[in-house]
Amino acid sequence: MNQATNRTDKIVVVDDDARIRDLLRRYLAQEGFEVIVAEDAKALSRIMLRDTIDLIVLDLMMPGEDGLSVCRRLRAAGDKTPIIMLTAKGEDVDRIVGLEVGADDYLGKPFNPRELLARIHAVLRRRPRRRRRARRRPRTNPSPSAPSPSTSARARCTRTARRFRSPPANSPC
Repeated sequence: MNQATNRTDKIVVVDDDARIRDLLRRYLAQEGFEVIVAEDAKALSRIMLRDTIDLIVLDLMMPGEDGLSVCRRLRAAGDKTPIIMLTAKGEDVDRIVGLEVGADDYLGKPFNPRELLARIHAVLRRRPRRRRRARRRPRTNPSPSAPSPSTSARARCTRTARRFRSPPANSPC
């Protein structure tokens, strides 16, 4: 469970290898994540239609639509769900292409599950927080003639902005 938001992050693991899917499902669930597994891009698409996903762990080499195509398609559609690519391809060019098409991180196979966990935490820390609607407190103004604290702050900001808009007379600007 993520203490900052007091909720469980939902991760989808997409890999055609059932052993890796099962290993990651068990390991990440043990670490407090809600984990959904998918064997290919079609299964991922079905999951994303019905669930809100916080992060995708995506295998690069899958039968049918590969991980790069999936990542490219999601980003072209405006989907900003963080993606960590997993692949047996360890060449620099493969990592660069994966990051260029929109992956947030990239990890080569074989990998240490603890390293993947650290990368997941890092990517989730960097994502923008979902905004909650803040409760508005009623204004309490003891006297109608007294300025509210926000009014005085606004006036100070306006005065400061005016000062910096026009350069001083002796300024070369």
